[in-house]
Amino acid sequence: MRIETFVASEGAAESLPTEGKFLQLRWRGEEVVIFADQARHRYHNQILAHFLSDQGMTPRWSAPDHLEAAHADLLVIGGGRFCLDRDRWRLRLWDASQAYGRFREAGLAEGLVAAGPPWEELTLVID
Repeated sequence: MRIETFVASEGAAESLPTEGKFLQLRWRGEEVVIFADQARHRYHNQILAHFLSDQGMTPRWSAPDHLEAAHADLLVIGGGRFCLDRDRWRLRLWDASQAYGRFREAGLAEGLVAAGPPWEELTLVID
């Protein structure tokens, strides 16, 4: 599993978003989880558009709130909201994306461990 973060203040390596939304997808056979703080992206489709741009693709909006994301190597699994409690090293996941549905819980804990520091050190709580 690969984990990416989109935060409002770029640059600080230790800068992890503490609250916001996340998107779970499969890109070219690899599971990717993207955490974005609300100051950067308020909606799951904005997170996906950012990710696609990072991959060198131009996101296509068919309406102001509808992103066309048809690509043979892309499967959007779902999304939700998150809260990272840095004091207790606890990551809480809940809710569902209106655009893409609820995230898949199976394998998330193992994926975090496999992603390495700092993700492997977090206690995962799913509501």
